[in-house]
Amino acid sequence: MKAKGVLKGIIIAIFCSIFIPYLFNSVGNTFAGGRISYWGESWLYIAFSIPMIVSMAIIGYYLSTQKNIPNKKMWWISFLVALIVSLFTGTLGILISEMILRGNLNTFNLEGSMIWGVIYSLIFLPITVPLGKLILNSLHYWIHKPAS
Repeated sequence: MKAKGVLKGIIIAIFCSIFIPYLFNSVGNTFAGGRISYWGESWLYIAFSIPMIVSMAIIGYYLSTQKNIPNKKMWWISFLVALIVSLFTGTLGILISEMILRGNLNTFNLEGSMIWGVIYSLIFLPITVPLGKLILNSLHYWIHKPAS
């Protein structure tokens, strides 16, 4: 059961790692005046995939061991996961993707990216926490879904 929870967490993370950055790029490009590319920047997918897959595998394991989780505890778990994923994506995830795509950090604004990565992750918590709870509730239901 625990291995299935981890696997289901990874499957949901892969789906979210494709869908959420795509949605983010679509909304951002629309507000910026139009779409430049259909898929957007590849660094965003790389920066978001790493923390999402790791955190959802861990949460999938945890949720597979817990049949009933109180709503308040699920909100706290959602808060922690959303904060960790957004902090990692906005800071270290961008560094990792920059190294993968460009090979160095010569033209990268390290200090500004670290500061604004933390600020953005805190500002967007009112959006990321409910979205994270929706994802976690879906994962919990999928793990403990009654057999049909």
